[in-house]
Amino acid sequence: MLSYTSINQNIVSKIVNIFNKENTPVWFDSNGDTKTDMYDSLAEGVENAAAVCCFLTSDYEQSLNCQSELQYAQKRQKPIIPCMLTSATTWKPSDWLEEITRGLVLVDFHDVSESNIDYKVIDLITEIQKQITATSHQRMQSIEEPSYLFELIKWDYKQNSRIERLMNPAESFSIEESYINLAIVDSKELQGKEKKLRDANQHETIMGTFEDIYAVKTPINIKDIFNTCKEFGKKVLVFGRAGIGKSTFCRYVSHQWAKSALWPEYNLVVLISLRSLTENRYPPLPSGKSYSLVDIVAKECFSRDLSEKDKSLLKGLLNKSIVLWLLDGYDEIAQNVPSHLHRVFEQLLNTSHHIVTSRPYFNTFSRSVRAEIVGFTDENISKYVEVFVNQLRDKFLNALFEGEKVLKFLRVNPRIWGIAHIPVNLELICSIWSGTDWSETTNLTMTALYEDMTVWLCRRYLASKGTSIQITNMKLSDQQQHNFTKRITPKVMRNIRCSPQTYSDALHTRDPSQIYSDALHIGILKSFDNGPTGTQIELDKNHYFVHLSFQEFFAARHLVQLLNSTTRDKAIQFIKTHKYDKRLQLVFIFASGLLIPSEDKQSVDTFWDTIYGDPHDLVGIRHMQLVTVFLDETQCGSEVPHRRQSISLLLNWIRFAITQNNFKLQETTAMTIKSCSKIQNLPEVQNELASFLNTAAKEQKSRIAIFIGRLNITDPHNQLLESFLLQLEYNDANIREAVCKSLENMGEKAAKRQVTDRLVVALGDQDWQLRLSASSTLGAMGEKAATSHVIDGLAVALRDQDHQVRQSACRALGAMGEKAATSQ
Repeated sequence: MLSYTSINQNIVSKIVNIFNKENTPVWFDSNGDTKTDMYDSLAEGVENAAAVCCFLTSDYEQSLNCQSELQYAQKRQKPIIPCMLTSATTWKPSDWLEEITRGLVLVDFHDVSESNIDYKVIDLITEIQKQITATSHQRMQSIEEPSYLFELIKWDYKQNSRIERLMNPAESFSIEESYINLAIVDSKELQGKEKKLRDANQHETIMGTFEDIYAVKTPINIKDIFNTCKEFGKKVLVFGRAGIGKSTFCRYVSHQWAKSALWPEYNLVVLISLRSLTENRYPPLPSGKSYSLVDIVAKECFSRDLSEKDKSLLKGLLNKSIVLWLLDGYDEIAQNVPSHLHRVFEQLLNTSHHIVTSRPYFNTFSRSVRAEIVGFTDENISKYVEVFVNQLRDKFLNALFEGEKVLKFLRVNPRIWGIAHIPVNLELICSIWSGTDWSETTNLTMTALYEDMTVWLCRRYLASKGTSIQITNMKLSDQQQHNFTKRITPKVMRNIRCSPQTYSDALHTRDPSQIYSDALHIGILKSFDNGPTGTQIELDKNHYFVHLSFQEFFAARHLVQLLNSTTRDKAIQFIKTHKYDKRLQLVFIFASGLLIPSEDKQSVDTFWDTIYGDPHDLVGIRHMQLVTVFLDETQCGSEVPHRRQSISLLLNWIRFAITQNNFKLQETTAMTIKSCSKIQNLPEVQNELASFLNTAAKEQKSRIAIFIGRLNITDPHNQLLESFLLQLEYNDANIREAVCKSLENMGEKAAKRQVTDRLVVALGDQDWQLRLSASSTLGAMGEKAATSHVIDGLAVALRDQDHQVRQSACRALGAMGEKAATSQ
């Protein structure tokens, strides 16, 4: 067998011709390393070769296909004859290639001419015969049976080394750049917290977000994920929210295993996307027959149909090898496994070594070891944005500046910043940014974001659409922008908890309209099948939403349609039944945002009346959280029903939490408000907080100030600031320090003249802690506070008798930049 790169095809073809003239049988692929299917190279070429000649260049060393061929030849103990096509003085093998060729006799082909190439080939044939003879006389180690099927799976993992952008598959990034953040969770503690989550109406302390429930985490390295498995076999549950990166995790670890960088103890790692276990992909078999694990692996891991011989070989390999199964998407199939696939599904879950991924709300089976994918950290978000905008340098004159604009936009929109920690959401946001400048937007709602994303997808599709698709009656107006997707919502509400197969069933109405066909191509739906799209056959495929949040967005659209229809009672009953179900919270958030532009006031009133109607959350805080978030999604417009009641409810909970001195309740309420960029900046909310601070008992004032400091107020009103300044007159160190800390958290947004003047006065206070807090607060305000009066006050503080105050004043002047440096 001859192994070579396509760039050297000419010289290898000449060598093949000479081999033929010398009646020496030779196997080679005329495509070299550009072949797209490695089956023939491994199953035919390497397996049947008496020896393997590899023609070495630096390109050969970089070729994944050549690496797979040569490593398998070594594994099968085939004689390997390296042929140098490059001078050894300018290049030598390294890395994996050096390990294989170390100590072997090299045949020099780097300087051959038409006159001497025949002689060189004769020398090569002689060396081949010599190596074959020597090998036959050597005492060989036991040779394993052919495992080219395993090698083909490994090759596929290495070949698929890039993650396509969800919104633009033409762009991709290396799988090595994917950020996988795992945290181990104690199973006993986790089970207790999950019980509290299920019994969420019992006590206010468990009313926080799901992330709060799982707040105690210990980071682990991926390679150590099995270390805590005590029983026979290694069985781990990896859970995480939709879009958090569970599938990317599976692709990443399988790729690392294929590179021999992870879990070398496993002969094979099998990655199975459980959502593929559909009746369409696996139709029922004749009576008495059923699908086996071999059938699943053959279907999911190979691009070609395996022969019966190969299936028999695969069965033997699976039985004799240590195999790790990666079972991705348990939550997407568990409730919808076709009856004839129940047996093989159970077999997958009962394998001795496996990792199962699932969303946390769908854990219906027990595993002693659980890990959570927690998504992007704040630092990951910054890095991702940097990489993303750099890939679009042709669109942006200054990618660095554009990236900073994106991050600024995210930070001033707390709910958008929150969802940006989910990788798929951040990609969607960055994709839209490339065509929509949100830099001046300070209050972008979730609904507006998904409206923009849908429009962006439609525009992209229209721009790239070929002439074979004609839609003459469609314009992308405000009223018609969702024509493409209107066919995919009718059955969503009834099946919101079901697998994507259900949504595929809703699609298959055989509607001949072009709009329906186009809906499959925009990018909101993806096909289970890997075949080409754009033909009528696409209608026969199984589809699923590209991301769960799109499913919820269109579920909300359908809910709004129901409220506007004669079947309004169905929508009302659905809201009553599920309004406190955290799994459906995003559906109702979207619905509240979609309803406000509606001209049907009755539908808006019905939605809010139902939210406020029976049944009620027994404790009440969950209800407060819901109406607060819903109100914020509407931008708190005066036309929103129950607006005053919702704000009053929120304020009552704030007062209750503080007067009861319930820290957990205060934290939960503050987190709810912090996620609502509009509500915390409403004059009536800030004025009420100011009034509460002014009239509260002395022992409550510091708690109120600390509570306000936890928020993300971007537009502090004068009445609130005046209230803060009034508290600085109190002869209580705790109150004054809490007020300064809150002002420090507001930073430059609180840098108004009356505030900075009062802080300068505090720089001369007898209490060194107040002097320290005042200088630190002025530093947080930065250049916005850099008046001559402030700079003079900080300059005096540089001579303070307390060294901490001096250091803080120095840092504050540094934060004020040039203005402080040039001041007299």
